[in-house]
Amino acid sequence: MSKSPINEAVLSQVLNLMRNGQLRRCAEMGLEPEVLGQIQHPMVMSLLLNSPVSWAKVSIDKEILRKLIAGAARSEDEMRLIERAIRLGATTNLLTQYFGLSPQEVAMQRTVIGVAAPRGRWPELRDDQDHHIWHRWTHLMRQNDVDIQDSMAMLDVAMLVAEELVIEGVTLAQIWNRITSWISQGLYPPSQEMPGPASAAQQHELVLAVEGKPEP
Repeated sequence: MSKSPINEAVLSQVLNLMRNGQLRRCAEMGLEPEVLGQIQHPMVMSLLLNSPVSWAKVSIDKEILRKLIAGAARSEDEMRLIERAIRLGATTNLLTQYFGLSPQEVAMQRTVIGVAAPRGRWPELRDDQDHHIWHRWTHLMRQNDVDIQDSMAMLDVAMLVAEELVIEGVTLAQIWNRITSWISQGLYPPSQEMPGPASAAQQHELVLAVEGKPEP
């Protein structure tokens, strides 16, 4: 019989731990101090290394392994989502709220992907941009059957809208601010009585119509 590859791997690991003074790790593997002393003798080491009988066993916890693999996949997806949000102009507060990143981590992520931190106040949205955001957002919410209680799905929809308007310089932060404002005002889901937010120009026209005054 040939020597056991498991024996060889475990012995190599034990010797490496001993050379680095990590005797506690050796004890956690089930090796007693007197055994560790004997392993260092060349004859004993040769016997353990070349024995065809496996003196070490490896077991796999399938449930933990499955969870770790799923967690790695989620982490990769989450990192892509974070990068996408940063490129679309997410604020530090937004990234902290939804991904748990600290301001330092956000700054590092921005540096890594080469995106400058937003500075100053957001420019005011034009009426046509405001209407575009409203109609695209409500359409995508209905199309994807997104519940407003599902904040991550909501954020994904907001990023879809931001990608449509990125060429105009509209940021995810601006879009998210408008969406949360509409929700807090009770404008979503829209009803026939309240189809959506009115622009400043429309509100002005409505006031003139009620007052019976001609528009200048």
